[in-house]
Amino acid sequence: MDSSWRPSAPSRCSSGCIARSTGRWRRRARSPTPAGAAAATAMSTTMRRRSARTPATAKARRMASAETAAVPPPATRVLAAAGPPLGSDAPRVRACGRIGGFLGAGRAPALGDALGPGAQVLGPGLDLVRDADACWRGAAPLDSLAAWRALRLPDDLPRVDGAFAVAWRGDDGAVTLARDPIGERGLLYATTPHGVVFASTMPALLAAGLVPPVLDLPAVAAYLSYAYVPGRHTLIAGVRKVLPGEMVSIRGGRIERRCYWSLPAPAAGPADEEALRTRLRADLEGAVRRRLSPGRLGATLSGGVDSSLVVALARRLHEGPLSTFSVCFGDAYPSELAFSSMVAAHCGTEHRIIEVPAEAVVRHLDQTLGLLVDPIGDPLTVPNALLFREAAAETGVVLSGEGGDPCFGGPKNVPMLLAELLGDGANDDDHATARARSYLRAHLKCYDDLDRMLAPEARAALFARPLEKDLLPHLSDGRWSSFIARLMALNLTFKGAHHILPKVDALSAPFGVVSRSPLFDRRVVETAFAIPAQLKLKGTVEKYLLKRAVEDLLPRAILDRPKSGMLVPVEGWFRGELLGEARARLLDGLASWGIVRRDYMERLLSGRLPGVRPRRGAKIWLLVTLEGWLRTVLGPSRARAALG
Repeated sequence: MDSSWRPSAPSRCSSGCIARSTGRWRRRARSPTPAGAAAATAMSTTMRRRSARTPATAKARRMASAETAAVPPPATRVLAAAGPPLGSDAPRVRACGRIGGFLGAGRAPALGDALGPGAQVLGPGLDLVRDADACWRGAAPLDSLAAWRALRLPDDLPRVDGAFAVAWRGDDGAVTLARDPIGERGLLYATTPHGVVFASTMPALLAAGLVPPVLDLPAVAAYLSYAYVPGRHTLIAGVRKVLPGEMVSIRGGRIERRCYWSLPAPAAGPADEEALRTRLRADLEGAVRRRLSPGRLGATLSGGVDSSLVVALARRLHEGPLSTFSVCFGDAYPSELAFSSMVAAHCGTEHRIIEVPAEAVVRHLDQTLGLLVDPIGDPLTVPNALLFREAAAETGVVLSGEGGDPCFGGPKNVPMLLAELLGDGANDDDHATARARSYLRAHLKCYDDLDRMLAPEARAALFARPLEKDLLPHLSDGRWSSFIARLMALNLTFKGAHHILPKVDALSAPFGVVSRSPLFDRRVVETAFAIPAQLKLKGTVEKYLLKRAVEDLLPRAILDRPKSGMLVPVEGWFRGELLGEARARLLDGLASWGIVRRDYMERLLSGRLPGVRPRRGAKIWLLVTLEGWLRTVLGPSRARAALG
């Protein structure tokens, strides 16, 4: 890892780039102390206090109005483009714990340096390396090599709770790579003429100098369709992922794969709603309790049900102070701050709002993308990284509410469910493929644009590995009779393991922060898949049983509100202040790689794509992200060579 990529110290520059928020929640009726008033005056050039914004929709405003009237305004920090790079002047860096190794003739000396401080490289004198935030059966922490060596591997892996990627050398000389059941930690490997190389990160794997940087063009098409690369493949040809719950054994150049964990089949017989509610509540409490740490704890808070229930449980179970962090994009754009502020006041947390303008996103985009195994076309990547940087000044552990949608049912499934109910005219022979296409379209990315956006070479590669083919086994999985259950399993296997979890892990670790996701806890996931579909989506109520399990913890307005998702204003940005930046990155940058047609990008930038809702901003963001990742991870000089 580049030594310049480190968390920065709080800045108080005269330009007002970043100001450290020290204010606690204060009731409006209380008069500020003289010291507090002086501090507020001193920070007036770098921080402004404001009331929680009203939600974007009239319905949301009505729901929130009664319960936000008494909510005090949290401190807001505005991150300006003039601020320091994300990686400068680090006050502290946690040993990143990344792992790697080379199994073949000679050595890969660059691997350890590329993995970063605290990395472990499997060599002749080391029989086990691990990147882990885990415990044994929910109790004893596995925080040392000795604790891992005491396990009976691989037999004990299914009883390890938490996040881990581990590699060990067996008595027979075989080296085995394994990843936690849900996919919180990542691990890559590649077979080369010189041997097998493995590493936690793509930059480290490439730095070993053994893997040619040739693009996997079907994986590029998958990225453009999903905004991430699902499954075993990566954007680099020949580089594979160890899948969640999988072991990959390497001996004498031979590779064998097997699963040690899979999603359980649902129990037979009628469901007892009350028993499932009680079990789910106990599992949620256990998942949060196992992820607490002494001292100050942090949590992300959007104001949705998922992050709110995690904050509420943490407040109930944690004895120390609790800081919560929300992101917004300025007064000109809608936000969910009314809801996050309501929950923060309800739970008594010390709340921080981090305002991220468009200029800050551009400034830190390339550094952020350089941390990712594959590009992730989520506009929240940079805001997430900035949030973790700000949180690092207060805590080393941040809880998140990630996992509620894949496990308990979220709105992204609605378009496909409608297609399933209404039908799309497909005959029986084509029904499976039609389902797969419906799933791809439900992501609302570039799947329907591939024919007209990809250059001929990239388009031809799709015939060798059609995107629909990878979906067919999941959409016809016989373990679940319910189509909703199959969708949930697919969402967990694809988006959970290849988008959500890799993103938060990659973006938190460089700042010395461990991000923990209780809703992705193995036991919570197993309970979620024991819940019948009709108790996840009951009529029009999404996450029905999850909401029932925590209804005593949260305001009614949070439980009843419609989910809107994080409102990243990419449409507005690319109509205004970021259009010039996008034009330069696409027409002067991405066009040179020969993957996406230049005329398509010109029409996209000028707003001349067909369709009632062409989602121009989201598609531009996908391409800007792809260009930044290719340039940062591979380098501009490799553009033509990368196509093979």
